[in-house]
Amino acid sequence: MIDAVPTGLEPGIVLDDQSRALLADYDAMKAGWIERVMTEGIGASRAFADAVFDRFRGPERDVTTLRVEGLGLPGGKGARPARLYHPGGEGPVSVILFLHGGGWSLGGLDSYAGFAMSIAGLSGCAVVALDYRLAPENGFPAALDDSLAAARHLLDHAGMFGGDRTRVAVMGDSAGGNLAAVVARELALAGDTRLKGQILVYPMTDVVSPDDRFVSRTLYGQGQHFLANAGIAFARDTYLAGSDARPGDPRISILDAPVPAGIAPAFVLTAGHDPLRDEAAAYHAQLERAGVASRYHCAGSTIHAFASFGVLDVAQDARRMLADAARGMLTKE
Repeated sequence: MIDAVPTGLEPGIVLDDQSRALLADYDAMKAGWIERVMTEGIGASRAFADAVFDRFRGPERDVTTLRVEGLGLPGGKGARPARLYHPGGEGPVSVILFLHGGGWSLGGLDSYAGFAMSIAGLSGCAVVALDYRLAPENGFPAALDDSLAAARHLLDHAGMFGGDRTRVAVMGDSAGGNLAAVVARELALAGDTRLKGQILVYPMTDVVSPDDRFVSRTLYGQGQHFLANAGIAFARDTYLAGSDARPGDPRISILDAPVPAGIAPAFVLTAGHDPLRDEAAAYHAQLERAGVASRYHCAGSTIHAFASFGVLDVAQDARRMLADAARGMLTKE
């Protein structure tokens, strides 16, 4: 078993009061939705996820000057919708490609608007949120193909909306963090070292190992802390449905895959009560061992997906931290 939590971050830090209250509210919501989800399937699951993100969205910070508009970006098979959050002002601005979470099958532009908007407002960067194709209708590698195509397009053509194509980073949370990490790796493998950073928010990095590889899966994956091990397995199986890819493919489980030369610097954020905590921390350690500049922070008192829940003080703190990390990566040399 791997306990990848850096020294000084105890696995048993208690939940803060706000996170505890949110979990109680979430559990009550889930009880009211469970019959519909069981009978209606993925459509109801998506509606429930959207309702959860809307309920706990909370305030966005420093967003009064943002310009919000729809974009079309190249995807793996045709154009994909995207949404631009531009901070305004004169001159080209740094760009963040934002890849939302949701187990590769839930979430979208509206459910993650609060999170993406806050990052744009706080960082002063243009955030481009991508509506990549979802499983099971479009299983692996559709989401990855869309994300890679969008990243390459921004690296070539960010100037089309006032972005600086020489200052592009990728950011994602959970399954989107998986996609962001794989995008950074795939670009480096192809010899493209233009990406300036990868910002990974409680990323899923290992969907192939047994749960008991990680202390955090054992402690927090039983269903009382928002995300359960069963949900991780369901997300994996839904993503891979109809595909001949194996879960150990590094484009799916990036942990333990060789780190290519030239991969972008990283910032990894986790939550203390998240079953994904230790595999994310392990990926940070793996990057460091390979000589990649990587920073890590664990918000010890909260749960998976917390950065999307703007009602939490810890989420607002994390958003400022993420914005600062982005600015540091994207400051023009």
